[in-house]
Amino acid sequence: MNIKDIESEEGMILWRGCLNSHLNHLIENLEVVRNSNNYRVVKLYPLYASIIEDIISLDILTKHSRLNQCYIISRALLERVINYCYLLYASNEEYESYVDYTKNKAARSLSRSIELDGVKKVSVEFANGYYELPEDYKKAVDKFTSKNGKEIPRWTSLNIDKRAIFLDEKSGKNLLLHVLMIYGDASEALHGTLYGALFHLGTYNIGSIPTDQNSLDEHRNSALSFLYFMACSAIGTLFFALKDNNVEVNESYEQMESKFKSVTINTGLAKS
Repeated sequence: MNIKDIESEEGMILWRGCLNSHLNHLIENLEVVRNSNNYRVVKLYPLYASIIEDIISLDILTKHSRLNQCYIISRALLERVINYCYLLYASNEEYESYVDYTKNKAARSLSRSIELDGVKKVSVEFANGYYELPEDYKKAVDKFTSKNGKEIPRWTSLNIDKRAIFLDEKSGKNLLLHVLMIYGDASEALHGTLYGALFHLGTYNIGSIPTDQNSLDEHRNSALSFLYFMACSAIGTLFFALKDNNVEVNESYEQMESKFKSVTINTGLAKS
């Protein structure tokens, strides 16, 4: 077998093809998900649609080698997949907390301000400041307000690492590895640090910093291959969770698994 290394353009293109195949399965199963008998699957449909949007955005950015932005989109994709899948298994209490958190954020978005040392520096009121929140929105705001009056910023006590571990144990996948490889670098890119502006070029890869166009191309192909690999693996977890929650996606899941395994073998990431 002629192995296409992930640092080569041929190997990277194989992974791009795998992502496009997975995207097609996501789109083909839109109505299956939307019309599922599983209440949560239907109610969380906006997350499923957002995952498709993330994959399309990632595909566009990778084709133009916009690696820095690719990491940011990949972080959004991972968080959405993890939340969607986790909520299919979560307790009713946690699911309701997720819904209430949404109402809480919607209510708070109508009135925003920034305070420094107890002094309001800037504020914005929407709807001209005249509105009456529905009772369930008021309760949601109260639920996510701490005793000292600050907003509680999380809907669950489980951080993303623990949610990823939970799903990995269910599916046998590797979401936690992807969180490790993407989350921190994407955060630096979002926070505007110098590292965050340059890491995707291999500038800080001590011992293997690209020194010419060839080594830079290899680094880019390797990074792109990994991002495709990550996205495909995440979608695989998503379809596992759907299948495990009695959504009729078995055929797509098997086809995706077969495609993923084939590409991992053909790029030397697994043995046949």
